[in-house]
Amino acid sequence: MTELLHLEGVVVTNYQIITDIGIVLHLENMSRESQCIHCGSKTEKVHQNNELTIRDLPFGEQALYLRINRRQMRCEKCGKKFTEELNYLPKKRTYTDRFRKKIVAEVLNSDLKNTAERNGVSEQEIETMLKDLGEELITAKPQGLKKLGIDEIAMIKGKGNYYAVLVNIDTGKIIGLVEKRTEEALTEYLKHWGEEVLSQIEEVSIDLWIGYKNVAEKLMPQAQIVGDRFHVMKQVNNELDEARKEVKREAAKIKNKKNKENILAGIAKSKYALLKNEGDLVEKERKKWEEVYKVSPKLGEMHKLKEEFREVFEKNTEGNEGLFALSDWLKKAMVYFPKSCQTIRR
Repeated sequence: MTELLHLEGVVVTNYQIITDIGIVLHLENMSRESQCIHCGSKTEKVHQNNELTIRDLPFGEQALYLRINRRQMRCEKCGKKFTEELNYLPKKRTYTDRFRKKIVAEVLNSDLKNTAERNGVSEQEIETMLKDLGEELITAKPQGLKKLGIDEIAMIKGKGNYYAVLVNIDTGKIIGLVEKRTEEALTEYLKHWGEEVLSQIEEVSIDLWIGYKNVAEKLMPQAQIVGDRFHVMKQVNNELDEARKEVKREAAKIKNKKNKENILAGIAKSKYALLKNEGDLVEKERKKWEEVYKVSPKLGEMHKLKEEFREVFEKNTEGNEGLFALSDWLKKAMVYFPKSCQTIRR
């Protein structure tokens, strides 16, 4: 179990599987000593044991919890007490750093409410994760940044409340988080990086919001501004999800009880089976996806086109070949994805 966990400095001493909750792993630190945060000396003197349970990355489809002992130490040199630092656990938090990264990545492609529901955490916890990350990044200046992506996180879907997210496209890492998605707030944040960083940026990838374009042209005039394909992919997914809801609404109006129940059962709880990348589906989601195909040929065709669109970009085809592939997709998809097709053509 220790090898499967992939956390340095700990061993798994026991585990529990709790129905409707998940897996609990009991951990023990391999090192007995800890470094004093006051004077830098190392000590093995424990003042007090503090056991706590924290969230970690899921194990398959099971939620995973870690039962750890975060000791309070007493330095034998300076006599002061301190709580030992664990490299996998943010200060004063009840989840691992890698769990936080997973949640933030999901929020980028969804919103606060849905991400919270999927992962069994509160919206307040996710807000705390975002604020912590923002505070950690605000003092840092990115090194060797050539391609900047400006994205956003919807705090409340449809309410216009967003965080602006800055991403190093080459590494995929978040390098900045701005609590207000306004031109003024974004300009102030980027100016903090300094001319030495901004002048080296060669490309800025943005969505369709004009504010991002204005900021990029003002602060990084040398950079090429490009539309972000991932935002278009998000729009394709949104259009597919709207079609799913429409099929559900229309099915509810069917007078034939057997036909109505058959369609509603087929598309029930099908959202993520349709929207996730086909290669990432677990067996349960794949079966649901097959049920949808049977009861709604339209949704089946839209799902197929969504996957084809993703493949066009993932192949990273150069030159005319890529344009031809995209053109072919637009011809087939216009009836099913009119909004997305118009966005791509613009």
